Amino acid sequence: NCWLPENHTTLMAAQQTMGKENVATAATAEKPEPPALAALDLTGATPPPLPMAPPAATPSKPPAPLLTPRSAPPPPPPPAPIACPRIEAKDFETLAAALEAAHVKPGRVDVVVAEGTTLTGTIKVPAGVRLVGSAGTRPIIMSTLTLNGDGAGVMNCDLREGVKVQMGTKDTEVRGCAVTNPCDAGILSRGAALTISDCELYECEDAVRHTYGDRLTLVRCQIRNIDGDGICSIPKISLLEDVSFENIGRHEVMCKAGVLRKVTSPVVEPPPPPPSPGAAEEAAAPAAPAPAGSWEDSWDGATA
Repeated sequence: NCWLPENHTTLMAAQQTMGKENVATAATAEKPEPPALAALDLTGATPPPLPMAPPAATPSKPPAPLLTPRSAPPPPPPPAPIACPRIEAKDFETLAAALEAAHVKPGRVDVVVAEGTTLTGTIKVPAGVRLVGSAGTRPIIMSTLTLNGDGAGVMNCDLREGVKVQMGTKDTEVRGCAVTNPCDAGILSRGAALTISDCELYECEDAVRHTYGDRLTLVRCQIRNIDGDGICSIPKISLLEDVSFENIGRHEVMCKAGVLRKVTSPVVEPPPPPPSPGAAEEAAAPAAPAPAGSWEDSWDGATA
């Protein structure tokens, strides 16, 4: 009852055979293998190692020379000390004018006094200034010298009436001075951080009297012929290093607060002098025989 075209049988046969020609042609034609697959070894054998380029040659360095005690370089020299600016006291009319000129300069400044000079009158060293005696004979200061500010100091002077450190100052210094004061303390300190080094203190009531402030330090000082105490300190003493005492009236060190550190270097005896050639010959020569009729012969005869 359905309507179909007359040639439907022919059309269906043509559709079933469509594309079979291409399949047959592809099956009969030999398809070439890719070159990568053709190079593969499918037998399971170990492949040969890949070729590697030889390493690049590096330039050889000569071996470093061994350092022996003789060939080792010498140690570097110590750095030179920083020199303070200097002002010559002789270039000013008075010492007070020289001290004031040094005080207005920045940093620490030394005021140098010529050797053999004798100074009288009141001398107050301001902050940041150090009064220095030139090399040679120490200049003599007949009155009490006062360190009147932070960083003030005196060096290489002969102080006949001692030194006074003003109350409230700090970082003051007395170095290389001879200090005496028969009527009072050689150094009377009311400041902090006072350092006394390479000084000789003699013929004083007390060599050092420290009543206020901390960090009192004495290094390589000689204290002798003192009526009272060698060192009398109410605050604690920071350091005593190589300080010698001789002929002290009361106490060498009078400090109830104590001493934080005390250092004494060992005394090295000087080597004996070499014997003279004449003494060596006399010691090696044999003793001369006693002459006949001496007391040795008479003693031997008496014994027999």
